Amino acid sequence: MCGLCLPHCPTYGLSRQEGDSPRGRISLMQGLASGRLQADNRVTGHLDGCLGCRACESVCPSGVPFGRLMDEARELLGEQRSDRPGLPSLAAPLLRADRLGRGAASLLHLVQHTGLHGALTHLPGLSSGTFGRALSLLPRHATGAAPRGIARPPGGLQGRVQLFVGCTGAAFEGHALAAARDLLLALGFQVQAPKGQGCCGALDLHGGRSDRAQELARDNLAAFGDEDTPIISLNSGCRTQLKEYAERMPGPQAQAFAGRVRDLYGFLMAQEERLFGAEGLLGCGIEPEDRAPAQGKVRRVAVHLPCTLRNVLKEQGALLGLLRRLPGLEVIELEGNERCCGAAGAHMMTHPGDADALLAPKIEAVRQLAPEAIVTANIGCSLHFQAGLRRAGLEVPVITGAELIRQWVER
Repeated sequence: MCGLCLPHCPTYGLSRQEGDSPRGRISLMQGLASGRLQADNRVTGHLDGCLGCRACESVCPSGVPFGRLMDEARELLGEQRSDRPGLPSLAAPLLRADRLGRGAASLLHLVQHTGLHGALTHLPGLSSGTFGRALSLLPRHATGAAPRGIARPPGGLQGRVQLFVGCTGAAFEGHALAAARDLLLALGFQVQAPKGQGCCGALDLHGGRSDRAQELARDNLAAFGDEDTPIISLNSGCRTQLKEYAERMPGPQAQAFAGRVRDLYGFLMAQEERLFGAEGLLGCGIEPEDRAPAQGKVRRVAVHLPCTLRNVLKEQGALLGLLRRLPGLEVIELEGNERCCGAAGAHMMTHPGDADALLAPKIEAVRQLAPEAIVTANIGCSLHFQAGLRRAGLEVPVITGAELIRQWVER
């Protein structure tokens, strides 16, 4: 309750209201849990308005687990309120990894391929409200199917890894996941994307639906088995949730599973000789001052660091370090990286005003920096950035580090 976190809270920065600060929200949680407060519109608005960026948690001198407190508070809200904002019906099927989700992804790709997507966003009645907001956040270009099953390297086998696809893979991250698979194959790893896997459960947990999140976690534990194979997760939001299975589920299986989860870029950095050596995949044994420009490739990128990567996982060093070793590539950290972009899972759909206000300075930073591409490690942030760039009339692609690195491999 000391308030040292207040300057780091994005929503408090927007409203300057104590109820939108970590300290204020903890007071509301205490009142709600004790029964002294009811989940009226004001209490619900302050608590549901939290981004879950956990910037407060990362700077807290007392180590207050604010993220867990907020998840439990939202579960209390769910018990008292059935009318809280949730995902629009258009988005929900795309965030499932079952047959319905795959069908919704295929339909999305068909609409994109025929050019109907752009036209729909301008039709009266479809371009406004919750439906219009969800439609505006969908990417404009199909990404292809995410990899499934087992892929074997063409040469000698160096090891085995498993790839976490999650619920957004088939709909939005096909190219990124394929790029990650191709890089791992080129390094000699067999890559398996287990077919029984599904959503990590983050959206349900942060929405106050812990029972559903637990169910999804159990499905993933079963799908990935009890072996000690590393699990590569590209999306920082999913990776945070997967690693926290150990805290939220009892038993050694969840502990072992969480210990297997790896960041792609940290995993690649560990293969330094095979990646950067004179005979390596990238052949990047070149000092920075001796780097030659990469012909026909992106040469200047702005890197956006998602909240989960910075505040929870603290793995941003691997992504930045890896990109900075690519010859001829200028890497700039996007101004304002210490602040949430406003995507925050479902927040960009349920709280569009705040989400766009938080994104606006980042879009202006992109305009000033004029990068050839933006690199991010979170699919929600990517969708939010793409929509904001379209509104601003900026044609700057938003890609993952895996897609960028594969460009250098293919030179």
